Amino acid sequence: MQHFSTNRQTFFLLSALLLIFVEAAFFGNGSVFLILLGIGTIYYALRNKGKYRRSYFWTGAFLIGVSILSMWSLRLMVFGLAVYLLLRLWKGEEWLQTAPVYGATDKGLIQNKVMSIQSTAVEAYEWKDIHVQGFIGDILVDTTQTVLPKKTSLISIRQGFGKIQVVVPYEVPVRIFYSTLLGEARFFNGDNQRILNGTIHAEDGYPADEGNKVELIVSVTTWMGDVEVIRR
Repeated sequence: MQHFSTNRQTFFLLSALLLIFVEAAFFGNGSVFLILLGIGTIYYALRNKGKYRRSYFWTGAFLIGVSILSMWSLRLMVFGLAVYLLLRLWKGEEWLQTAPVYGATDKGLIQNKVMSIQSTAVEAYEWKDIHVQGFIGDILVDTTQTVLPKKTSLISIRQGFGKIQVVVPYEVPVRIFYSTLLGEARFFNGDNQRILNGTIHAEDGYPADEGNKVELIVSVTTWMGDVEVIRR
């Protein structure tokens, strides 16, 4: 079975919970119980590797599919999405032209935002320690485009849902601390590691005498999200 990334699992979970809430609160549709049963069955399939895993997964998907076809909230979401796409098509590039322009205030390399996809500059930039928190989104920090100072540099990210990717130079020692409720970690050339309500620590590039003055510490905390640290 094709592996589901944490981002995709998070998307399906949040979408299902939203539909369940709307349907139960405004329409009183009893099919929400079948959806809960389907979600539980799929979760069980993803958590286990037995020979009946595929059967559990498709049973859960069938229960959810039958249920959502009768949900008024789903129909309203489809209608809202259609209206949104029509508005984007009508306004076109005008949305970009009317986007707010911020002043020269220094807000850091990555900013605190509730929902966003952010990355450091694609060209050379001056390094500053990163302390950021958000709710939903992906973050990319590429330290190969800057010069890390001769001291300990810090990347501290607290994110609800989303993927965090950090790119570091080959010659820089790195310590990583990652905590999550549900996520997947991949550090350097290692294998993917699935984590359920746990913490993982890794380090790479430290000489035997610990004499290197340059050091990068990466601390990431998520609810549901993947973390990847690679060298380039």
